[in-house]
Amino acid sequence: MSERMPPEGVRRSSRIPKEIAILLTGSDIEGKGFSEETKTVLLSRHGAGIVSRYKLSAEQELILRRMDTNKETEVRLVGQIGVEGDVYTYGVAFLDSMNNFWSINFPTPSEEEQQSRVVLMECGSCQTRETVEQSDLESDVYRINEGIVRYCKNCGSSTFWKRGSEDAEEAPAVVEMVQNRSMGWVDEEETSPTPASVAVAAPAEPEPVAHRENRRKHVRTKVNFKACVRSFAHGDDIVNCEDVSRGGLCFKSRKPYVANFKIEVAAPYTPGVQNFFTAAEIVHVRELKDEKRFRCGVAYLKGGKHS
Repeated sequence: MSERMPPEGVRRSSRIPKEIAILLTGSDIEGKGFSEETKTVLLSRHGAGIVSRYKLSAEQELILRRMDTNKETEVRLVGQIGVEGDVYTYGVAFLDSMNNFWSINFPTPSEEEQQSRVVLMECGSCQTRETVEQSDLESDVYRINEGIVRYCKNCGSSTFWKRGSEDAEEAPAVVEMVQNRSMGWVDEEETSPTPASVAVAAPAEPEPVAHRENRRKHVRTKVNFKACVRSFAHGDDIVNCEDVSRGGLCFKSRKPYVANFKIEVAAPYTPGVQNFFTAAEIVHVRELKDEKRFRCGVAYLKGGKHS
């Protein structure tokens, strides 16, 4: 697999090269849940460039946690921007664009840069055109891969998009997004050109800029790691964590927890090292009689994170 690195022309005015230790939680392209301690390589107002040992797909959603502050946020994988050996570099964008997750004052984009982000894009499958505002990370992914995967309302799925301002005589390639595709973009050899068709002219009046809507409140990801539930009634209870989201988690325990019970939880939990505990509350409990365990749903309490 050849290495793809950002071209010289990629703008860096609003990106800051910086390594921050993070915990990335999600599922790989085979649907297997993972929780990986890794790092950022680039910070942006809109997201980050991160590295991972897992093959991930564009448009999937993950949970990113800062290891230094224990702050969590949900991110969308925009695309791959590099690979070296078995380590992949991805661009991820915050689902909550108003969240100053990095607590950094990024340079204000110039008027020219702001204007360049508003572009006419065309779906490679149905040729629908939309005027969209690309973030800096989306612009990088587009330049590196000569296209970008994004959700098409008309197709009802994620498709490969190119700039609508390209030469109309060159018919756009049709790309069928196959689940569990090995990479976050489609290589040229994976696309098949279609017969030339009548070009869809851009509307006389520009369409309003399309903004992505968060399609769910919290991303829930299957996991399989240990967590530590701390309480006055049961002490430190090492439990099996089944899934996590930005708002909480679900675990199994032999301890008889009850709803509305206040706890502190560290997830994932590693014995012998500093772990970050978060104030939380048991919101529901289901007894699993066959397993002689209890499945507990947990909601984090705001402002309750500490080590």
